[in-house]
Amino acid sequence: MIPALTLYAIFVLLPLVSSLYYSLTDWDGIGAPRWVGLANFARAFQDDIHLASYLHVTLYIVGTLVFEVSFGLVMAVLLNSDRPGFALLRGLFFSPVVLSMSAAGVLWTFVFDYRTGLVNAMLKGMGLGDLTQPWLSQPATALLCVMLVSGWKFAGFYMILFFAALRRIPRSLYEAATLEGAGPIRQFFSITLPLLKQNVLICVLLAVTGGFAGFDLFFTMTNGQPYNSTEVPVTWIVKMGFDSDQLGYGIALTVILTVVVSAVSLLYLRFAERSHAVEY
Repeated sequence: MIPALTLYAIFVLLPLVSSLYYSLTDWDGIGAPRWVGLANFARAFQDDIHLASYLHVTLYIVGTLVFEVSFGLVMAVLLNSDRPGFALLRGLFFSPVVLSMSAAGVLWTFVFDYRTGLVNAMLKGMGLGDLTQPWLSQPATALLCVMLVSGWKFAGFYMILFFAALRRIPRSLYEAATLEGAGPIRQFFSITLPLLKQNVLICVLLAVTGGFAGFDLFFTMTNGQPYNSTEVPVTWIVKMGFDSDQLGYGIALTVILTVVVSAVSLLYLRFAERSHAVEY
């Protein structure tokens, strides 16, 4: 165990302790750090943009639960078949997952472009020119666009997770339900969803923790703009720590984010422990 513990201490414990120390200093990353105590944390709770970033990331997480987890579950149920062509469809829906986040962000930036983007071009082509919008340049739609792209990117990932779980459910349960007169919708809510309960809990946890770590799409598509309406904790940390040379303050923001994510995860896991797996 000594080699593993040594690597863990060097690459995890030491940076963690160092972060706690530097979060209590005024440091630009180059010169000598100056001890300021809890001043960085006091500043963080008076930073309006920092506080608003948690509201934005909360909305983003809700969006991921809808556009990623929910859509992934629906696609898995609809494509849970061995009919010819369904495997190809599953592969097509999964294909965005293999694309890097940065590449996806750049791609969709062009799609949502006001003058040359595909979205506005399609609206004009359908005679709906009045609905064209500067999608990424106004607070009312910018965050929603990032949510939609995130759903396009990761719905296929959750589809595969749910599809694997669906394959474990005995077909005899559906056959018995059919004989009893239950239709597809009744079967979904009475058989499929209860038996996927543990999988849903895991997928929600992945979506929540992944949402707090969201950075790539925000950085490439909006970089927190317009008017800081898409600023999330990680983008604000990067701006404070590197763009503004306030690394001590940026590390303090990172410590706060770590505490928040850990607390949310622990509360969620405590809730999940009370839910017992359904046996079949």
